[in-house]
Amino acid sequence: MAYDPMMGEDWQEGLQAAVGHLEDGRRADAERLLRDLPATGPGMAGPLIHLGALFFDAGRPGEAADCFRRALEFRTGDAPLHNNLGQALRAAGESGAAAREFLRAADLDAKFAEPLNHLGALSRAGGDPGQAVEFYRQALARRPDFAEAHFNLAIALEVLEQPERAITHYRRAIEKRPSYIKALNNLGALLDQMGDHAAAEAALRQALVVAPDQPELLNSLGNCLRAQGRLFEARQAFSRAISQEPDFNEASWNLSLIQLAGGDFQQGWANYRHRHGVDRESLAMPGASLPAARRGGKFFIEGEQGLGDELFFLRFVDRLKVRGARVIYRPEAKIASLCRRLSFLDGLAGPDQAAGLDQIRVTVADLPFLLAAGDCPPSVRLAAEPVRIESFRRRLAAAGPPPYLGITWRAGMVRPGSLFKQAPLEDVARALAPARATVINLQRAPEPGETDRLRDILGRAVVDFSHVNEDLEDMLALLSLIDDYVGVSNTNMHLRAAAGLGGRVLVTNPAEYRWMAHGGTSPWFPGFRLYREAAGGGWEPAIRNLGRDLIAAHGGGVPGP
Repeated sequence: MAYDPMMGEDWQEGLQAAVGHLEDGRRADAERLLRDLPATGPGMAGPLIHLGALFFDAGRPGEAADCFRRALEFRTGDAPLHNNLGQALRAAGESGAAAREFLRAADLDAKFAEPLNHLGALSRAGGDPGQAVEFYRQALARRPDFAEAHFNLAIALEVLEQPERAITHYRRAIEKRPSYIKALNNLGALLDQMGDHAAAEAALRQALVVAPDQPELLNSLGNCLRAQGRLFEARQAFSRAISQEPDFNEASWNLSLIQLAGGDFQQGWANYRHRHGVDRESLAMPGASLPAARRGGKFFIEGEQGLGDELFFLRFVDRLKVRGARVIYRPEAKIASLCRRLSFLDGLAGPDQAAGLDQIRVTVADLPFLLAAGDCPPSVRLAAEPVRIESFRRRLAAAGPPPYLGITWRAGMVRPGSLFKQAPLEDVARALAPARATVINLQRAPEPGETDRLRDILGRAVVDFSHVNEDLEDMLALLSLIDDYVGVSNTNMHLRAAAGLGGRVLVTNPAEYRWMAHGGTSPWFPGFRLYREAAGGGWEPAIRNLGRDLIAAHGGGVPGP
């Protein structure tokens, strides 16, 4: 910053000394000198601005804001200074006051784009991405080459679920700043999410030329390579990310998914502790496996993740029980009645019940690590209630003749960090059409028109039991009675295994670890047949094999009366 010509010689010397201390990293000395400068006079604006910047860099935004306010007494109408005050107020958590300063700065200088960019960030943080987009567009109207505004606009467009437009602005940010690492990373991650893995990999490798050891880039590259089925390369990328940042939980978790899918169970479960879905403030990450002597103690085990995951991990609790452990389990409400029938549980805890002082409190998904599990214990077993069995037997008989073939084609939710699985309804329906079976729709919350499309492709009626998903006791009974079940990985597959029956799993790419990386079977689910989406995308071979296997199992043609 240029010195104020109205400053006296002593002030200039003091300011120069303070700036020198600041540049040398001697912040305390710089702060002392700046504080000692006269507190009045028009030339005080310069020292106040420097002092404000000093406070801001030191993480003391409230004091920075005080300095900028005092400086504005001498430099009224200074747009950059209002912008600085806005940044300090924003960092201090005073969003409303910050917005007023940014608006003032934007009004004072019609070419000044930065305050509009900051207003966009405030709007996005406040949960209004639509308003954020408008501010970013205003910033870009003033300064079309503003790379950061293009980047921020792309993020807001992603929130608004406009990925194609987001890609455009990520690319524009990179055009303006070819080494913009964050933009390259976000572009690569978004392209990967949209299935354009080649373009995603190109963007990420472009960024890695500039920053070859940047952990976030290596993690994103690992995800991209995993989606392409290049698991060895993906494993290397995740390992490099962890070597650069040992506490990078997301990379460790991603590495675990490859290790578990490849059968490296012990190391995989060790890295699985870093998964994002567990509240580590409440349930601390275990540092070591339990000694054998402690596996027979008293345990308070908490359910975690989805309903299917709870059913999956409960198989490890029996490993404690055979050593004489006493186990209290806190399940999700929807599977509580099922858990009451598991003989290895000594009791169930309510949502507000706390663990006893003498109990070892853990999450069920940490059990494989705590037990140093290197194999695949069988699924829990559950018998459906006889009354429900009889009820659904009558309902199936009224719906059509056997054999009965259940179908689902989608599971999970589309959101960051969530598993979403979907197979193409039309292709799956064509595979089912020749099979001699009464088709039972078990899809949870089918979208409008999907059941009709399924019926039209099959060329016959579809029995709609989608509502049964609301009661897992009912679903267990129904799944115990149907002859075959085709679907993506979901809670119903776990219930089918608990009933001692098999199924046909449409395994989306990249495969969940429980279905392993390759092959037509999984050691976690004996009796299940797997049909995999190709690593490059596409279901044609899987659907063809599914149709062939269904005819072999049930014959062709519509079942007779």
